[in-house]
Amino acid sequence: MLAPSDTVRLLYVDDEPDFAATAAAFLERENDRFCVETALHAEDALERLAESSFDCIVSDYDMPGRDGIEFLEAVREEYPDLPLILFTGKGSEEVASDAISAGVTDYLQKEGGTDQYTLLANRVQNAVAARQSATEAKRRRHRLEQILKTVPSCVVQLDRDGQFVFANQRAVDVLGLSQSAVKDRAYNDPKWDIRDLDGNPIPDAELPFRQVLETGQPLADARHTIHWPDGTEKVLSVNGAPLFDEDGAVESMVCTLTDITDKRDRRQDLQETERRLQLALEASETGVWEWNYETDEVVLSDTLERLLGFEPGEFDGTLSAVFDLIHPEDCPEVREQIERAVETDSVYDSEFRVLDADGNVRWGSVRGQPLADDRTLMVGVHHDITEQKERERDLRIAERRLEAILENTTTPMFMKDDDGQYIFVNHGYREMTGLTDAEIVGRTDFELFPEETAETTWANDRAVLHTGEPLEVEERVVIDGEAQQYLSTKVPIYDTGERSDPDTPVAVFGIASDITDIREQERELQRERDRLAEFASVVSHDLRSPLSAAQGRLKLTRTTGDESHLEGIETALDRMERIIDDVLLLARQGRDIQEPEPVSLRDAVADAWEMVSQDAGDGTLGFADTVERDVTITADRPRLLQLLENLLRNSVEHGSTSRSTGIDDSAEHGSDEPRSQEQTAVDHGATSSQTKPEDTANGKCVTITIGVTEDGFYVADDGPGVSGANRGTLFEAGYSTDADGTGFGLAIVDRIAEAHGWSVDVTESADGGARFEITGVEFE
Repeated sequence: MLAPSDTVRLLYVDDEPDFAATAAAFLERENDRFCVETALHAEDALERLAESSFDCIVSDYDMPGRDGIEFLEAVREEYPDLPLILFTGKGSEEVASDAISAGVTDYLQKEGGTDQYTLLANRVQNAVAARQSATEAKRRRHRLEQILKTVPSCVVQLDRDGQFVFANQRAVDVLGLSQSAVKDRAYNDPKWDIRDLDGNPIPDAELPFRQVLETGQPLADARHTIHWPDGTEKVLSVNGAPLFDEDGAVESMVCTLTDITDKRDRRQDLQETERRLQLALEASETGVWEWNYETDEVVLSDTLERLLGFEPGEFDGTLSAVFDLIHPEDCPEVREQIERAVETDSVYDSEFRVLDADGNVRWGSVRGQPLADDRTLMVGVHHDITEQKERERDLRIAERRLEAILENTTTPMFMKDDDGQYIFVNHGYREMTGLTDAEIVGRTDFELFPEETAETTWANDRAVLHTGEPLEVEERVVIDGEAQQYLSTKVPIYDTGERSDPDTPVAVFGIASDITDIREQERELQRERDRLAEFASVVSHDLRSPLSAAQGRLKLTRTTGDESHLEGIETALDRMERIIDDVLLLARQGRDIQEPEPVSLRDAVADAWEMVSQDAGDGTLGFADTVERDVTITADRPRLLQLLENLLRNSVEHGSTSRSTGIDDSAEHGSDEPRSQEQTAVDHGATSSQTKPEDTANGKCVTITIGVTEDGFYVADDGPGVSGANRGTLFEAGYSTDADGTGFGLAIVDRIAEAHGWSVDVTESADGGARFEITGVEFE
């Protein structure tokens, strides 16, 4: 892995200067540690490599002169370890095969968009990191070999055939051979004449190196004899350990050889002492003590005196001095146990605290037994178990902390046995299910959840139990009829405290993270992406026509000098401006409501009509009886006004034949009831008129009616209406039956309604026009 301060010098080779510069800029932006230089062909790149050092090369394939494969081959001749990534637009199995054969580090095909540079940057970073890791491994291996050559211990390495791969200088001395002669020999070479300590030949299969290589287990203090080249017999103590390859197989072994010939010669002198201390040595290889009942004298070994903080010979060897060392709280019980052991001639075995010479509290495990051939003497061992007690204490603390963490974390956690029964759940899991421990533990998912949920979770549990591998999977859990999406991480457990099996999992431990909101956000993000794509498609299509018209008119003006074409240019620009304004408005609607508040529907309609009537065609607005009483709804008022303005403008622009003729399938709004005398008419913003204006010379003015339904409101008109064939596409962005319309007005209505949690639909009004119904509205 690259260090944060590392600067990666990258050479980018491509015969297209613009593409190379773009790629270099994006790579340096993707990773601020990258320093990218470019070369336009292979020869230029080779000159750069000769002049300076680089950490990685990215090269195109199809280039003049040498292509990417030939360049790769040239690089490998001079720089065999330098990473080179082939980044080419010419992708084929043949090119990939040639690149791999030539030793390419990685192969990546060019694609459209900028995401390819993110992927390329990751490939570069991985390639450089891999090279650095390999270099570091070589450096460490070399350093280790240098260390092993100088350590005073005898260290050798053997391959699977027993051949000496490495031997430090001390090993050469112990084996009585030169460095080159050692490496020419194998461990089982007959010239060694290897025998056990009784003089019997050791079979090849029982030699220490064979045992380690075949079992994969370390071996300690294996003793045998060898013969030096001069015939001298030496006794060796062998400690060996296996070395594994990346696949976990034993590839070689390392061992230390200790010349213990002198120790063997002293063995006879030590046999008598070993007999008297046999019991202590079997129990522990630590401190040894003796106590004479008659003289009350206590003798401690040098090791035990050091364990108790004394210099050898410094301890006052009496039983009273021993009790002075025992912790006051433990002293009565220890005294009672010793007296009972003496009276019953039985083994004394106890654990207690002692105070060493410096006053430090230590734990000791003490075992003693009267000697069968000397009834006045008890011998025993004292094993310091302070670290063991500390580990036990730390383990208890860790267990309590773990229990507290598991119990108090809000993330649901659980453990199930191999039958699917719950063994443990934490507070988070109980909160998730709404059940108690008693209702969960001992039951399976089939008893707690719907069958579909249980089948899914049990299948995932079985996969973990069968493979013994962790599993991360999404699971849909239905609780009380409500579906939630969880990301579950499940791992195999081999020991539950009550059952254990080192080879086969006996339980599954899992952590469930609620990702319901995340998945919903992802779906919402995808919807927003779809909308943006929709906007781009519509805008690119709808702007092209007026833009072309404006360009044509401009050309005519320049060639003919006729300024009458400027009016056409102005018309086209006005249409483009309306399209852009509506697209921006539609894009800003979003999905969330900022500040919902109580809003008078009647006031909102009046304000919206005032805005529409300033620049719209002829029309009359009226309120049905339901709105005459006025109602208050909960809404984001500015966005409600936008919704109403678009609906009213749609009715005026599509419903009035005085403005446009010959359109049968206009987008309209209509009323489900004939207008009554109690309706209040508003003509171009004037709310006092109660009569419908007469038809104009060019056609009929549209009449718009606003009314309230059981769960919302409607906007209706008496225009030509909307045919059933067009209602399915009415709310799509860019759809319009008006040659002058932008096609975004009703799409804006739909977005605003959706953001409020409302629904919008179009039907036929009672007057034959269009009726737009907004439902799902909350009334105050």
